Amino acid sequence: MRNLCIVGLQWGDEGKGKIVDYYADRFDAVVRYNGGSNAGHTIVIGGRTFVFHLLPSGSLKRKRLLIGPGVALDPLTLREELELIAKEGGEADLLVDSRATVVTPLEKEMDTFIEKLRGDNPIGTTKRGIGPSYAMRALRLSPRAGDLADGTFDMSSAIAFYRSIMKDVPDITKWVSQAKDVLKGKTGDVGGTIIETNERGGSVMFEGAQGALLDLVYGTYPYVTGAHTIASYVPAGLGIPNSAMGDVMGVAKAYTTRVGGGPFPTEMLDETGTKIRTEGKEYGATTGRPRRVGWLDLVALKYAVRLNGVSELALTKLDVLTKVGEMKVCTHYSVDGEETSDFSRVLPRLASVKPVYKELPSFSGAELHRDILPRVAEDFVGYLEDELKVKVTLVSTGEERSATIRRGFVSKVS
Repeated sequence: MRNLCIVGLQWGDEGKGKIVDYYADRFDAVVRYNGGSNAGHTIVIGGRTFVFHLLPSGSLKRKRLLIGPGVALDPLTLREELELIAKEGGEADLLVDSRATVVTPLEKEMDTFIEKLRGDNPIGTTKRGIGPSYAMRALRLSPRAGDLADGTFDMSSAIAFYRSIMKDVPDITKWVSQAKDVLKGKTGDVGGTIIETNERGGSVMFEGAQGALLDLVYGTYPYVTGAHTIASYVPAGLGIPNSAMGDVMGVAKAYTTRVGGGPFPTEMLDETGTKIRTEGKEYGATTGRPRRVGWLDLVALKYAVRLNGVSELALTKLDVLTKVGEMKVCTHYSVDGEETSDFSRVLPRLASVKPVYKELPSFSGAELHRDILPRVAEDFVGYLEDELKVKVTLVSTGEERSATIRRGFVSKVS
């Protein structure tokens, strides 16, 4: 069995956590390769909701859990999640790469400070310190997980830097001690562990955070996250060769959502948008903020499919559309009197484009069973496959793990 990367194709919140949890049985280990605790991956089992910000979503299936060097690690958030697993009667089999960047209370304060500097044009950061932690890593002022674990890193330079910028700098003495306790005995070489797993015939699933449109370089900059979110970051974010990445499964909602500021061509500010938000429980898993809602954007989705080299697609939240009396998808953008489906071309001017919609048969009232889709839904999925040139191999019809329909596979996930 090959390795598999799960990557979001929109502005995050696509339902990657459920997909990773669903497939975790088929893999020996699940790995987080990017981002930090600003991502919230939600899993619902038997009416109980579990949200993980750092631990890979294979946690509940007692899989080997790996956190790579490309992750911005908040040790105290990690401690909370390890305690959650312990309360469920288990012990996480966890390895954190010793080279992972660490988020300290200093970065969180800086995150808030910078957001205030933006005045009337905030990005909408979660203030979890992710962007500043990566910036501090580039400045060679940030500790790594291994540095904290063995107590070798001197924080005085970082503290002096922050004091030169901010008036109030928190005392992190207690935090350093707590972080060291969390990481003690849990750090090592994640990339080497992945290769060893493959060499003995095992397979690994790579779990991405956020979505392609939030990528630091290829997303809707500056309204992006502080990390690379696309699938090609797997090798760099884990220290493995490109050949070890395997297949790529993209995850997308049947509509579109976004949290925070930034352009959103298909955003709905009407009753339909409110209905979708309510039925889809569209509130941030990390912040609780209401998500902005819009129709499915095929222009952006085609861009994300190409950018990530997607070999198959998981479609989520299809059930939500059964509560809506109409159905549209955006097929093109109108800009300067011309229509285009080239997302790259209009990316610098995305805030000024107008969506061009195609009306499709409504799902309203359709019953989505857990083994087969009704014709109207199957036609919609087929339409997406034709437009995206990618097979939809998994359809989520509800938040529960069991509310999932498999439609065949392109990869060797079986």
